[in-house]
Amino acid sequence: MSQYAVELCEVVIQEFFGECCATVCHALLNHGRMTLQTLRSRTKLPLKKLRQALVSLMRHHLVLYAKVIEHLREVTHYEAQWTEIYNFVRKGKAVYIISQRVSQEAGSIAKYIATQGRVRVSDIFKAFGKDPDAVDDETNKLRNEIYALMEKKFLDVVQPRHLIPMFDQEMELRLKHTERLKSENMSDAKRNHEIQDAIQLDLAKLDAAEQSKEVGMKRKPIESFARPSKRRRRAGAADETADGDDFVLVPDPDALLAERRIGKTTSIVYSHVLSLLETKTAGIPMPNQHFFFTTMELSRHFKDDIDLVSCIVKDSSLKTLSVSNPVLIGEDDEDDEDEDEDVDMDAEAADESKRDRKAAALLQHLELLADSSLRFLTKTGTRAMGEWMVDYTYLSTVLREIHYENIIEQKLGDQAKTLLRIIKDKGKIAEQQLSNLALLRQKDIRAHLTSMCEVGALDIQEVPRSADRAPSKTFYLWFHRTDRAYSLLLDQLFKSMVRVLRRLRSERDQRSLLLQKVERSNVQGNEEKYLQKFELADLKKLGLVEQQLLVQLARLDELVMLFGDF
Repeated sequence: MSQYAVELCEVVIQEFFGECCATVCHALLNHGRMTLQTLRSRTKLPLKKLRQALVSLMRHHLVLYAKVIEHLREVTHYEAQWTEIYNFVRKGKAVYIISQRVSQEAGSIAKYIATQGRVRVSDIFKAFGKDPDAVDDETNKLRNEIYALMEKKFLDVVQPRHLIPMFDQEMELRLKHTERLKSENMSDAKRNHEIQDAIQLDLAKLDAAEQSKEVGMKRKPIESFARPSKRRRRAGAADETADGDDFVLVPDPDALLAERRIGKTTSIVYSHVLSLLETKTAGIPMPNQHFFFTTMELSRHFKDDIDLVSCIVKDSSLKTLSVSNPVLIGEDDEDDEDEDEDVDMDAEAADESKRDRKAAALLQHLELLADSSLRFLTKTGTRAMGEWMVDYTYLSTVLREIHYENIIEQKLGDQAKTLLRIIKDKGKIAEQQLSNLALLRQKDIRAHLTSMCEVGALDIQEVPRSADRAPSKTFYLWFHRTDRAYSLLLDQLFKSMVRVLRRLRSERDQRSLLLQKVERSNVQGNEEKYLQKFELADLKKLGLVEQQLLVQLARLDELVMLFGDF
């Protein structure tokens, strides 16, 4: 964990929880897991305040605990989770996404859980002034919103193992399987291999059980509930055991990249593809397994008001299909029943023809995505007019490469970006050879190479041709290490976020008296009546500064999400 990541966590905790919790997190992040007594000696806090701080942090899963046996007695160790602390930066974005994708009421529920940490469902009902056992329309609507959040994996049910560090969970499983296999006659290498496989299998089973749609449900939904969608009807009813606040953000930069590379309409198709797969990958930050869909499945979920044909050269497959059916031309034209049946059959044939044209147009857009050099889609079969998959691992790698090259171009210029691409393509390359490939003079590229080395984009390796390692008899090879470059970039992003948050706090501290006056109950909503003109102008200026800083913070977080999470 880098220095800037620790500083960012401290600033975030101080912003949301106060100085006492920030002191506790500072000690845990800098010194690792500690017992209560060791933590007390490090922080110099009273025992009562220390326990209150730990309870507040554990309520949000920012601090976990593990009980171990030391010297024949049970000792509890506490450990800070810096990734969960960082996720507090994304709470506002998570609430906004839930409000847009689910409903405003669901966003209010998510906001309440985000501020409280882990809560019971009964507490949610009480917070919104509802009785958990009531069956009126308002209560049923609130209950359905909770179902929708759980189904889309915006909420997780808290399990006892969520408060235990992963290392301790693996160690407990290792001890169990070691005890089970200690009597088996096998080599140590084979025993260790089987123990590791058993641990991974047990953890996979636990994760699969938590991802089940039935988890947290105690009874079936009541049929009288008003449900807006068919998917929600299949969800069970949550009771007081459902709680948690694990928000899953699914950014859509792939669709934006597809729009720049192929076109607007094709990017809309790709956005629908990602939305369709999102229902299958809900709760999985980075899917390792492949999820498939078919052209007909996408056609059923695709809107009819989007023009798919005009942007593609017309083909015989998109011609209007004939809806005439000679079998329906009967001799008894005066029979009303036969005429009604003819009309129904013609309508069904017309609908089927429309669906076929829509699927054929979608197929052409999907083939464009699959034939792209960036390989947005991969075709895996011919079932239902084509079976497709999205390789998330490959696409995330491509997105990181493109964004990193754009950052280098913005910082150092287009020539530096060209040199970086050549070095990545060739591996390790000497300066003279690089100059010949780039069609630039050595003295022109040397400054760019040095600048990229300073920011961590390039490394240099010395290969001596003699034992004395004389500079004149040494090859200097330039090369690019992706992991190191991304790691250094993340450090710079964390550093920038720390500065943004500190600047935000500084702006507020400079206007602390004004903010205290604005927070008064008689002033809220009557600012123009109780505030002077210069105070209103200063308050407006503060709002603009906060808006600019928060937008910059969100942009930095998007880069952290790309280079760190995926």
